[in-house]
Amino acid sequence: MSGRVSTGSRVLDDFLGGGFESGIISEIYGEPGSGKTNLVLFTALTNSSHGKVIFLDTEGVSPDRLAQMTGPEAIPSNIKFFRMKNYEEQLESVPKILNLAQSMRDVVLIVVDTITAHYRAEREVRRELRKKTSNTLLTQVEMLSSTAATLDVPVLMVNQVYMDKTTNEVMPVGGSALSHMAKAIFKIEKSGGGVRELVVVKHRSLPEGIRCRFRITERGIE
Repeated sequence: MSGRVSTGSRVLDDFLGGGFESGIISEIYGEPGSGKTNLVLFTALTNSSHGKVIFLDTEGVSPDRLAQMTGPEAIPSNIKFFRMKNYEEQLESVPKILNLAQSMRDVVLIVVDTITAHYRAEREVRRELRKKTSNTLLTQVEMLSSTAATLDVPVLMVNQVYMDKTTNEVMPVGGSALSHMAKAIFKIEKSGGGVRELVVVKHRSLPEGIRCRFRITERGIE
């Protein structure tokens, strides 16, 4: 691996020093509709010509949105989508999928969209299992981190958010334990008119708080 994989956007690649870093988890969070899925989908499509992309999907990727991004071309067969419909399925599937990924020689990217969707629903519906689900979620993230390091590929981990009542800030679900496993953390903020800002929350080589404007278009990210 070159150490970075392209986002598909020259503006974002320049901002990130070449793209998303290999060997680590990059966490991406933001409010609903901020463009998180657009960013990781476009990154997946961009890199599918270089090898296999493992895409763990808990929210249901829109076939129509994919078709917009690919245009007249078919969805690349190198993107391997794994749909997980509930948290039980996620618990069973993640270890199997990551073991499969480690047996491949040409994986270039792993995406999880969204890591906390089913976990959050499980917590809300079955509150007595909070501790159990929290522990199993952390285990999954630890496996993702290990796989990223073993294969030397980026793992893009999309996360949901909540409003912190003390600070009135939008925060990622899962708390510090989850975020600790990510070596890079980015927040996406809306700026209106299809414009978004990628904000560095944590990074090993970029200053915290710097931001880059990009645009969501019909064909992807600019």
